[in-house]
Amino acid sequence: MAVHARAKNDFVTSISNLWEGYPHGILQFVIKFYFITQIAYWVHCIPELYFQKVKKEEMMSRITYAALYFVFITGAYLLNFTRVALCMMVLHYFVEAVFHSARLLYFADRTDLANTGFMAWNVLFVLVRLGSITLAVLTFWYGLEQTGVHAVSIKDGNFNTQIVRINCLAAICLLQAWMMWNFITFHLKRMRERSTGSSAARKSGVGKKSKKVKGKKSEDEDSTTENDEGTVSENGSPAVRQRTPKVKRN
Repeated sequence: MAVHARAKNDFVTSISNLWEGYPHGILQFVIKFYFITQIAYWVHCIPELYFQKVKKEEMMSRITYAALYFVFITGAYLLNFTRVALCMMVLHYFVEAVFHSARLLYFADRTDLANTGFMAWNVLFVLVRLGSITLAVLTFWYGLEQTGVHAVSIKDGNFNTQIVRINCLAAICLLQAWMMWNFITFHLKRMRERSTGSSAARKSGVGKKSKKVKGKKSEDEDSTTENDEGTVSENGSPAVRQRTPKVKRN
């Protein structure tokens, strides 16, 4: 739906359409329905956590995740910044679709395709973060500045003041930086887990080898002791060495 609305409004070929004609108070039915659906979805995610019986450790992170979506989408809808928000949402959801597709392939034991999907997600995630910041700078710092106003007009739906633009730009940049920070910490954690796992495997392998060597040594010692315990006679009793009696000399 978002891709269709973006292509229909020709935001790809002419990026100036993101800010020209602001305020964008009159929306097409598809765009308005899409934003209302998004807002309703992220609102329902918070009470749904109770019915999903989510662990307390995961509760705060998932509430933060849903709250950020709700705040940014609702803010863009109320401030009439729907065009730039729509473009950013299309880019973000495309990357999320790649990530979840790779997860499905991983759960389906298609590890080769899953690894390729995760590698593509790693690259696209960084590119989309940079692309979102670029769109925000072009829209709020350059485009909307040309038709800026000194005071907010709620009646006309015009929020194109310098304070609003700077706050929106700062919020978007901080959000992208926060997402990038979580991305980096996630990969660093995985690298540490892999390094600890490989070192533990090496230690276990060395331990097994040392146990085998000790076992061989004990077997060799047992065999040597058995050989030294004396020869065995034919009837099964240990043979006794007979001493030759000494002859007394007269």
